[in-house]
Amino acid sequence: MIRESNGRNRGKRRLRALSALGAVGIVAGLASSLPASPAGAVPAPAAAVAQKYPNGDPVACDGKVYVSFGDPNQLYTAERGAGTVQFTPLGDPTPFLYNAIGVNPRDRFLYGTTFGTGNNELVRFDGNGDSTNLGAISGLPPALYISGTFDKEGNYYVLADNTGEIYQIDVTSRSVTNVINVPELADPELDVFDIAFRDGFLWGSTDDGAITRIDIANESVAFFPGVLPGGEDFGGVFTYGNGDLGFFRNSGQLIRVHVKNATGSNPRFTVLSTQTTTPATNLDATSCFLDSSADLAVRKHGTKSVEAGGQVTYRITVKNEGKGDSSGWSLTDDLPAKILSPTTPTEGCDITDGLLSCTGGPLEKGDRVEIEVTGTAANVLKPTTVKNTARVFGDDADPHKDNNTDTASTRVLPGDGA
Repeated sequence: MIRESNGRNRGKRRLRALSALGAVGIVAGLASSLPASPAGAVPAPAAAVAQKYPNGDPVACDGKVYVSFGDPNQLYTAERGAGTVQFTPLGDPTPFLYNAIGVNPRDRFLYGTTFGTGNNELVRFDGNGDSTNLGAISGLPPALYISGTFDKEGNYYVLADNTGEIYQIDVTSRSVTNVINVPELADPELDVFDIAFRDGFLWGSTDDGAITRIDIANESVAFFPGVLPGGEDFGGVFTYGNGDLGFFRNSGQLIRVHVKNATGSNPRFTVLSTQTTTPATNLDATSCFLDSSADLAVRKHGTKSVEAGGQVTYRITVKNEGKGDSSGWSLTDDLPAKILSPTTPTEGCDITDGLLSCTGGPLEKGDRVEIEVTGTAANVLKPTTVKNTARVFGDDADPHKDNNTDTASTRVLPGDGA
């Protein structure tokens, strides 16, 4: 089911205090004094402020995922592994609150927007996590900006919470260059807490588990319900190098979603994996995969022939066959119904309703990981060939997708009592 909307904002604009952070006192004064800007209007920017090309080292773009959370705010790298994600501090905590982080592909520095002091200022982080407060953004009205991202051209987008207004910003001049009005995003019940750019759209999620796809050009949004578990906030959204979407749940999960036909009227969403993380407040996320590429391949071998009631064993190998290192991966395998009570001892893997889902961390070129699955062959009335396919999804762009799947066949024979 898809629900779409478009048109100009005619509703009352409201600002919700960031209850998850517990900073009610910090943002309450801001919330009570927000001016409403004319719908669709581009505020007249003040004289552009010259900004030198950033000094220092840019952030790493070799498959890094960046996360910020807490009070005081701390920037982290998200180290993906077998079933879990660990957060490693990058730099020191900041003396100010910020959110709406994104990596600018033009200069490869990370940017965010401050809040809680009555002003929204542009902040920049280098590769060491050191921050520079660049000052106010011309034409940006005071609001709570907790959703932000960059497009491929280096335009910075921030969503004003509960107003439906998205501001396009030139970070070089620190000025608003366009305003996108999407009235339905003003609904305070939606809780769209972050956005990520893919295929010309801004992607996010709602509190009830719907994925949102915002069409910038047409000022509209499409809702795709039932993809994610509902009832909790998804404070951080980012895009993997292969185009998958990552959703950090504030309660402590990273959920990976594969999108097929992303630009079509009826895109298909598949939840590939879930990893546990540290629960967090004031959570935000972004990523940079500009320099990462890895040719991941999967091979699957299984028991060739077995009688009903006998054990079937599958061995799945994920290998990095490319020239570059892999920053991580997920694997899925919809196990056959004729294989009963499947189990796996492999770390980072679990089986739910017959679906095997695995996650893994970095794989250097030439490295491999082995996965094992066992089950019991079901009764058959005649010899039956059971086929089973595993599929690997690299976190990075994969130049050769023809080796991302492999199929094993097992011939199940009737037992003596058949």
